[in-house]
Amino acid sequence: MSGRDQCEGAMFEDESDRDSAVGSAAGSELSDGGRGGEKEEPLRLYLPGEKSIDVSMNPLVVSDLSARSSASLNEEQFEDYGEGDDVEYNSISPEDDTRTNGFSDLGSSGPSSAGQTPRKVRQVNEDHPELYCSHCCKKFTQLNDLENRLRNLKTHSPNRKISSTAFGRQLLHHSNLSSSNGSTEDLFRDSIDSSDADISEKVSQLEKKLCELENECLTNGDVKSKLKQENTQLVHKVHELEELLKEQEARAELTMEVERRKHRDAFSKLERDRNAQIELLTNRVQQLEVENADLLLNMNRLKSQTEKLDEEKQRMTDKLEDTSLRLKDEMDLYKKMMDKLRQNRNDYQREKDAMQELIEDLRRELEHLQVFKLEAERVGRGRSSSTSLSEFSTRTRESELEQEVKRLKQRYLLQDVQPELHQQVCVSARLCRTLAENQKLREQNEELNGQILSLSLHEAKNLFATQTKAQSLATEIDNASRDQLMEALKEQEEINLRLRQYMDKIILSILDHNPSILEIKNA
Repeated sequence: MSGRDQCEGAMFEDESDRDSAVGSAAGSELSDGGRGGEKEEPLRLYLPGEKSIDVSMNPLVVSDLSARSSASLNEEQFEDYGEGDDVEYNSISPEDDTRTNGFSDLGSSGPSSAGQTPRKVRQVNEDHPELYCSHCCKKFTQLNDLENRLRNLKTHSPNRKISSTAFGRQLLHHSNLSSSNGSTEDLFRDSIDSSDADISEKVSQLEKKLCELENECLTNGDVKSKLKQENTQLVHKVHELEELLKEQEARAELTMEVERRKHRDAFSKLERDRNAQIELLTNRVQQLEVENADLLLNMNRLKSQTEKLDEEKQRMTDKLEDTSLRLKDEMDLYKKMMDKLRQNRNDYQREKDAMQELIEDLRRELEHLQVFKLEAERVGRGRSSSTSLSEFSTRTRESELEQEVKRLKQRYLLQDVQPELHQQVCVSARLCRTLAENQKLREQNEELNGQILSLSLHEAKNLFATQTKAQSLATEIDNASRDQLMEALKEQEEINLRLRQYMDKIILSILDHNPSILEIKNA
């Protein structure tokens, strides 16, 4: 309990300081009172072991007392203006206590000095038996009581201390007393000459100071009791705080143990997780090393392949350049061919238009022939004349067609004078096939011409035979309504349109594949 010891030590030091101050003040006042007892009246002295005697004041004694009072005043000045602030806290032994009490006895009154020199006092008493004074005896009695009370205060005060100034004053007073012990008569003379008023004033001052000291002691006791109570309260509070601290320490240890256990479990868990992660990462590293080795092999293989591909790329680049040059040439040739094809198509379109006109002319000619045939049938000419006329017209028409075909063929030949070699070969092969087909078509044409002639004759016969039917058809037309006639006309126009489209397709196919069929033989 270091705090409690410190508090008690501080309290004891304060009390010792106050007791030392009280003792020093009391000693100085007693010494001053003993020295200042000057009275003209006779004093009553109480000496140890003897009766009180009445002495009359001697001038030598009065002078001695005045010297002592001046010395005490000088000591007070020394105490006031000297080193009064420097206090030495020394423990005083019983021997020092008796010495200090002796010093105070010497400085307090004359009987103490008389006790030290009894012979001289007795001699003075014998020489001056009239020095007995009851008033002085009362004063000395009061002084002795005050001295005893001060001594009791000093003895009952714990750890009383004395200041360096008070100790020096006591030493100086002791030296002055020792120097004045040789002349006891002077002491008594001075004490007799001191005034009674000064002694009573000193006594009253000492009583006041003593009362103040007693009150101060009481207040100090109250303060000490209060401090003790506060100290006990603080001690109890310290005990409670210590118990609370112990409880808090126990709780802290428990919580620390729990936290330590939790941290240990968490650390073990983290350690297991870390080991598992290390194993996984180790396996992953091994796998990556294997993959890295495979990738190195693949990289070497791909590097060799890349080198081969670079060589192949170089060859292909060269080939591409050659091909691009050839393509450029081919594109130029293609453009030329396209221009030529466009020109040929234009020529073909013109020829087609010409052939269309020719076909239209032939169709008109055929219609003209049919009309001529009908007119011939109506006129009723003979069989021989109609046959010769039809053959003549047919031959004339064939000759015209052959001439037209020759003209077209010559035009084709003039246009194809500058073809390439493969085109010439194709054209020659096509010409061979065309010639063969032309021969066949000529034969078929002759057969068709014969069939046409026979059909024309058969139709003429039918016309002559069905003349009555025509008359009935005319009557039917006359009897028919306008709507019926329009429908029949539309049907006939549709039939004629389909026949024209069919003939156009046949002629176009002949022109595309074998135009020599349309050639007309020379007679």
